[in-house]
Amino acid sequence: MKCIILAAGKGTRMRPLTLHTPKPMVMVLGKPLLEHIINELPSEITELILVVGYQHEKIRAYFGDKFSDRKIVYVIQEEQLGTAHALNLARPYLNEGEKFLFMFADDLHSASAMKQLVQGDIGMLVQEHEDPRPFGVVEVDKEGRVTSLEEKPADPKSNMVAVGVFLFDDRIFNYPIRLSPRGEYEYVDQVVDMLKDHDFVVEKTNFWHPIGYPQDVEVAERKLREAHAAPEPDYTHIPAVIIAGGNGTRLPEGEQEQPKCLVEIAGKPMLAWQIEKLRRQGFKNIRLSLGYKAQMVVNWLQTSNNTDISYVIENEPLGTGGGLRLAAKDFTTPFIALNCDDIADVDFASLMRHGGKEYNVISGMPCTDATTFESLVHDKDKRVLEFRARSADIKDAIVNIGHYYLQPNIFADMPEKFSNERDLFPKLVQEGKLVLHTHKGYWLTANNAEQLAAARDFFSK
Repeated sequence: MKCIILAAGKGTRMRPLTLHTPKPMVMVLGKPLLEHIINELPSEITELILVVGYQHEKIRAYFGDKFSDRKIVYVIQEEQLGTAHALNLARPYLNEGEKFLFMFADDLHSASAMKQLVQGDIGMLVQEHEDPRPFGVVEVDKEGRVTSLEEKPADPKSNMVAVGVFLFDDRIFNYPIRLSPRGEYEYVDQVVDMLKDHDFVVEKTNFWHPIGYPQDVEVAERKLREAHAAPEPDYTHIPAVIIAGGNGTRLPEGEQEQPKCLVEIAGKPMLAWQIEKLRRQGFKNIRLSLGYKAQMVVNWLQTSNNTDISYVIENEPLGTGGGLRLAAKDFTTPFIALNCDDIADVDFASLMRHGGKEYNVISGMPCTDATTFESLVHDKDKRVLEFRARSADIKDAIVNIGHYYLQPNIFADMPEKFSNERDLFPKLVQEGKLVLHTHKGYWLTANNAEQLAAARDFFSK
């Protein structure tokens, strides 16, 4: 049996991950998304028809003409005119009366449900959903046959939705494609017409995870780890720098007798919070950029069982940028960097995925009172267009939360002493090399007494 997989879209909602990568090639647990999809196909599928378009050369270079013992035929959709147009491009590669599986290259599905589907009559996978309005809503009779399919209804007739996996035969092509109000040719119209003349069965699935936005990849990785007992990631080869040279002059006087990074939050130094976060996510090559009262930090590393962590010490204040460059002086690969006083549950794998080997990434999140933070302006593709200094005039904005993924060549032409915020990031913006990672979790900073108190309150609960 053949399987037609639509993989031609530009993935604009996935930007910046898809700026130079087709969506099916976005990495999920170290493999392209499309590879996960292919690996879950039932054994009945012996040939793949991939309808490709955007950056299709990268898909073909990875999968070749045969993958997982399945022959692959590539059909190029030169212009993205819709899903029905893409489906009909594959028609010449099917035989008369032939059944085939039809799906998309951006959703993860249950292997067992697809196995059941291909063993029956023409039909579709469905799943109950608490809010079916954004999907194709399916009505089913007592015999398990589809009676209606309505795309994105304002008033759904059921909570059953089609998840984008169908078992068709060549009769689907008897129904003409037509232009939708969105200006595309959509396969759902053909399915609706076919339902008037032929029975469709349903197979309920116990797993469906659509991937439409960057944050969906993070959820997918968690679900795949749980489902397949996958090992935790090991990023030993990725350096991580904690910028920890500050003296905390805006903190309460009683806290200024020690380096800012050793100020305690909920029973342990903020530096310990950052180290533990990196270790949990698989980072072992950790380096500190130290300055003010550095020996106290070195002593703490020795007494806290953190002697595997390396460090560099400024002989004189070099600024946040100069200290970071000193720490990264021998790096030849992209690296993680974070401000010690910005504590957030950032997913570093997601941060790295945003940058790849081309872009520098800055993590930010919406803030309704941005007056005391640097803020970012970005375009629809998440390229940062402006890095703005703190200003009383800026209220509602995306703010910098101090977590970065950086390329090793960014320090060229920078002076000996410089600031990341005032000098380096504006330079990267001008070069078009800085993109935004939007953080969805918590973020607490400790730049002053009020913020420190809020961080302590948050972590003590």
